[in-house]
Amino acid sequence: MSLTRREICVLLPALMATATGYSAENHKENNQVLESAIYDFKNLPVHKSSGDNYIPVLEGNTHAGVHIELHETSLAPGAVAHPPHHHPGEEIFMVREGVLEVEIEGKRSQVTPGSVAYIGSNAEHALRNTSKQWARYFVFLLG
Repeated sequence: MSLTRREICVLLPALMATATGYSAENHKENNQVLESAIYDFKNLPVHKSSGDNYIPVLEGNTHAGVHIELHETSLAPGAVAHPPHHHPGEEIFMVREGVLEVEIEGKRSQVTPGSVAYIGSNAEHALRNTSKQWARYFVFLLG
């Protein structure tokens, strides 16, 4: 399935409309349908490691039963987010700052601020920060 930038922009508000006030950590074991909510970044926890910062925003199920997760990651210059892997759910990377090199099924592309990468189900993928500054990007996981 191939999504255009316009289709992703239309999809994002619909995804956000399913949000809830529960924190992502507390919602993992909870199969409740997400309720509408506002997420203020100053109130969200930041998990730090040597190569990245991770801010969980929301996690749960939509009214249709689709699992959804949203988080923001800040990745250090030259750092690798994870080695090549695949999973059944779809994944969307939306870059805010810096440059990510996204590898999908062996093909590498540079993803710059304002750009989006879509990873289909079970597509092998990896990403790393190729810029000299921290890369900040949102990750949407579906399924």
